[in-house]
Amino acid sequence: MKNPRRPRIVGLSHMTFQARDVEKALAYYRDIHGYSDELRLTDPDGRVSHAFVRINDAQWIELRPESAPKTDRLIRFGLQVDDAKAMRAYLGSRGVAVPSSTSIGAIGNLSFDAKDPDGHVVEFIQYLPEGWPARVAGRSPGAGVLSRCLMHIGFDVSSMEDSMAFYRDILECVEFWRGSSDDRTLSWVHLKLPEDRNYVEFMLYDEPPTLERLGVLNHFGLEVPSVPAAVEEVSRRIGGPRKFPRKVEYSVGTCRHRLANVFDPDGTRAEFMERGTFDGSVTPSSTVPAPR
Repeated sequence: MKNPRRPRIVGLSHMTFQARDVEKALAYYRDIHGYSDELRLTDPDGRVSHAFVRINDAQWIELRPESAPKTDRLIRFGLQVDDAKAMRAYLGSRGVAVPSSTSIGAIGNLSFDAKDPDGHVVEFIQYLPEGWPARVAGRSPGAGVLSRCLMHIGFDVSSMEDSMAFYRDILECVEFWRGSSDDRTLSWVHLKLPEDRNYVEFMLYDEPPTLERLGVLNHFGLEVPSVPAAVEEVSRRIGGPRKFPRKVEYSVGTCRHRLANVFDPDGTRAEFMERGTFDGSVTPSSTVPAPR
């Protein structure tokens, strides 16, 4: 087909991070977030090569041993599609570099990788019945989970124009909000997936971010019914037998959503967030320019 139509993008699937200590990172997800349903893959020598923390029947966080110290923790993130082969053909027809074929990945799903304009690896993944997490569908991710929804994924963006060309024009995500932290330059752009209510968040910057800053920019949002209640519970858990260094407090963001941040042992941010604004009103999109 000369001009194939875009296959459906039905959800956010995962984010993959490297961890200096995978076991310590897994303990953070168990003890702070409550995610106890894990899948571990090992090398021939028995060391963990991939660890997966299940959020729900379709979403997860993946951890891998770090490839090098003091490097960006983000490895890739994934978008669930209904037809991986058709998506590969579609992206190729739009000038995106794609591999010669799709393949079955380590957890049994059909996928391929492509890169966005900032070099982020985006995995387009089609779930198969025999793959994980489909084969454990219905099982609880943990008795004390605080969130069962990966609401958004955020990542550093140096050129909004180039990223818009990829996410809006090619993937057909729908922009619904822009925000600024200083009322002079744009800080965030939110684009809803075309066939899902969850979204991607551009984290804009003008100066090359430090490693610590990348841990803030490259993050994921977890939907909770009540941010104050989540903060209270996280604070209780942090005060338990495993200590985590950063105090957790909630605030109201520029977008008028209540939110709170927690950080894993490598400094990667997870953001608890309510689906609606705290008072029902909506902050208008910012009209200031993007960073240059």
